[in-house]
Amino acid sequence: MNQQMQSVVPDAGKANAYLKRVARVSAWLLMVGIIVLLISGWGITRTEVIYKVSFGLIDRGAADSIHRAIQVPVAVFFITHVLTNVRLRLPSRRLRKTWLFDGILVTIGACLLGGVVYMEYYT
Repeated sequence: MNQQMQSVVPDAGKANAYLKRVARVSAWLLMVGIIVLLISGWGITRTEVIYKVSFGLIDRGAADSIHRAIQVPVAVFFITHVLTNVRLRLPSRRLRKTWLFDGILVTIGACLLGGVVYMEYYT
């Protein structure tokens, strides 16, 4: 029975190690993106504070531009992080059709990202 499980998913260990690395990198990038969102949002609402702290480099317009520009990358990092961790929680050794679940997760991620891009640029 052990040989049968190994033949179903031969490189599950390598794939899981790669997915864990992707999840960790996306988590760090997401954290950096959220910090930038917080600072730029504060720069929009409390311009005088951010203007003084940044020595005049970030005014309200620059903070607004940064805030708008960082939203799609943060959404990409968030979707990547969440769906990668969902995939890691699936019992891949027992599922014979992991490619189907992978395809469903990729489709969900593409639809979510498409929605974010549409709301950001077309509404």
